[in-house]
Amino acid sequence: MKLLSVEDNKVTNLANTRILKKEYPLIDITITENGQEALNYLQKCNKVDFPYFILLDLNMPIMNGIEFLSEIRRDDNFSTIPVVIHTTSSNLEDYFKCKNLGVSGYFVKNVDFNKYKETLITIGKYWINSFNNRI
Repeated sequence: MKLLSVEDNKVTNLANTRILKKEYPLIDITITENGQEALNYLQKCNKVDFPYFILLDLNMPIMNGIEFLSEIRRDDNFSTIPVVIHTTSSNLEDYFKCKNLGVSGYFVKNVDFNKYKETLITIGKYWINSFNNRI
């Protein structure tokens, strides 16, 4: 199963990868550090290599998460890829913008590591079970 992680924080990327790989050893994670890099990655993929879902941060340089989400929702090639927001933003305006762009989930990163880890495992479990039920 392929996951595209769009996150600019290297420590967060390391933690996310360790948590997800420990729980789901067969997961294939591609990391991009901003929306533009993620968009470039998707444009180079053929449909067979598309990620099963995208784990997206909102606050990033170059192209933020909402800009990236807007771009992929306008493109028929990428518009159906499920996107789960995992961000520090608890701003209701951000939540509603993402909801209106059709996100599959919106999770605020918890500062308590155990709760952070639980949330990430829950996100992974839902999408992996969903993926396994489709094949």
